[in-house]
Amino acid sequence: MPAPAPTPMTLIKGRYQIKGSEPDGDTVKFLPDDITMWAKVPGERKVKTNQQGVASLRLDGIDALETHYQGAGPDFVHQPLDLGAHAARDALLTWLGFTAVERQLGETVSAATPETVPGFILTSGADTFNRCVALVGRGAPVPDAESGASITVDVPMLHQTANHELLSRGLVYPTFYKNLPKDLRFDMAVTAQQARAAKAPDSVWANDVTHSGAAIEDLGSLTDHLVILPKLFRRLADYLRLFGPSLDRLPVFLAGGDDEYFFNDPDRTTRGLHRIVDVVGDTVKLRPAIEELTFVEK
Repeated sequence: MPAPAPTPMTLIKGRYQIKGSEPDGDTVKFLPDDITMWAKVPGERKVKTNQQGVASLRLDGIDALETHYQGAGPDFVHQPLDLGAHAARDALLTWLGFTAVERQLGETVSAATPETVPGFILTSGADTFNRCVALVGRGAPVPDAESGASITVDVPMLHQTANHELLSRGLVYPTFYKNLPKDLRFDMAVTAQQARAAKAPDSVWANDVTHSGAAIEDLGSLTDHLVILPKLFRRLADYLRLFGPSLDRLPVFLAGGDDEYFFNDPDRTTRGLHRIVDVVGDTVKLRPAIEELTFVEK
């Protein structure tokens, strides 16, 4: 059986702008040069924009430590800010070309130099929050094409993006969804494995306990001390806020979630993180390497 044809992505040129927003290591605002380009984004979900045409981007294939997660709320919570959350955010903004970033109390940017920076995105759709899921580039793409063009993205083009940059430095986790072409997922998996082996001092891998085991006493363990896969953090943070510190009901909670994923065959999916997350006493760990999984976007 021949290999499936690579999935094309839509190229959109424009500018990044962060003033008044709360960027983190995998989310940033983008304004196309031509706002009608948002209609070119593939898929049934429409990209949500403000009145000026600015939309939130979610960087494809990666997941940064949370700087402000609401979930089961009502208050926002975060992962350890000084153990990778702010490092990923700052690295993304610096790579894009922003300097002298100033913030109000919290995560909102009050000023930056310059106010906008030029760049491009490569997208195959929007997520459930109507954010544009994209590979994020600066300047002009190589090779170049007209904005709105549908192009096949290869590995060299992937390597022009912030997604690859952050992953190669170990500042973010790999987290793949089905929309990301298989050859790009494979390259990003290898990049993540190399970063994990290097364990650079400022990387998430230097302190990661996703696979070795996270000993959880309470919500503060997650917000102040433990570096774990953000997807697992979000599920645990919701659980702890709903049910308290005992993990007795966590497997049932995870089983009731809507997480669907596969390992190699997209036609053979599995539902529920309880099948791959071990809970022993107060310790939680993910069994497979995260780059072995591909999630199905809901």
